[in-house]
Amino acid sequence: MGRTLFFASAIASVLLLLSCQKSQTPQPPSAAIADSKSCFSLVPDVTLWDIAGTSLTPKGSVQIGEKLVLLGQTRHATLNGKDRDLLKVRQDTGSEGWVSADYVVSNAILAVTTSDTVIYSVPRNTAATPVNIPRMTVLAIHSDSGGMPFIRVSYYDPTGKDGLKEVYLRNEGVSARPDDVQAALLLQLAAASKSPKQQEAFLTSGITDYPGSLFLPQLQAALDTLRAPPAPPPQPAAASGAPPLGGQAASANSTQTQASSAAAPAQAPAPQGQAAGPASSSTPQ
Repeated sequence: MGRTLFFASAIASVLLLLSCQKSQTPQPPSAAIADSKSCFSLVPDVTLWDIAGTSLTPKGSVQIGEKLVLLGQTRHATLNGKDRDLLKVRQDTGSEGWVSADYVVSNAILAVTTSDTVIYSVPRNTAATPVNIPRMTVLAIHSDSGGMPFIRVSYYDPTGKDGLKEVYLRNEGVSARPDDVQAALLLQLAAASKSPKQQEAFLTSGITDYPGSLFLPQLQAALDTLRAPPAPPPQPAAASGAPPLGGQAASANSTQTQASSAAAPAQAPAPQGQAAGPASSSTPQ
């Protein structure tokens, strides 16, 4: 009986050890997905509003790429002279507020362009437009088009009209890998920041936390540029009234030459028909 209990205990220990080893095996991170009850912000620094009656007060901001929980409430309001639909959301910090529905997207996969990508007006090879989405643009792939030859995406164009654009892309030149998406987000945050310390923190985090990103060279180059010593200041220009070195000597020599010329006796005029100098022709007087 004791021997049976011993073997049973040993087998249980081995199974527990194998289970622990299996759970410790690193798994590849999955793409960030928003369902019908959540959404992504695709615009930098979206205002988070607090509503009391008919009064709106800014209470915080939402970063680009941030995932929010939709709380199922909507309001209509006028912001900056434009009519907006507002959605009530909750951040990971627990903070709740309202954001403009024009800047967020649900039922989508967060992704980033890995090259300049041509926009198509419809999902057809012959519908290519002359417009590109630039490399490292964070966008959302709508879930109903994932895995198709053409994907429907939403993105923010800072040079275009207010709100998000919805277009079609070929299913290439776009990555939903978290390393690529997060590295691109950190690069954008560093570019938008005016604090060198904050910029360095963003770039260092991107290099350390997402070493498998396609954008690692850009992160490292940006960090090297930030840490490079400042260029030496330009040398002050010489005072406007003082002649340069060497100019004084030249001036003195010129004065001395003029004085010698003045002291020399005048040369007699040449006889008629004779050249006054080395010239081969004569001028009659």
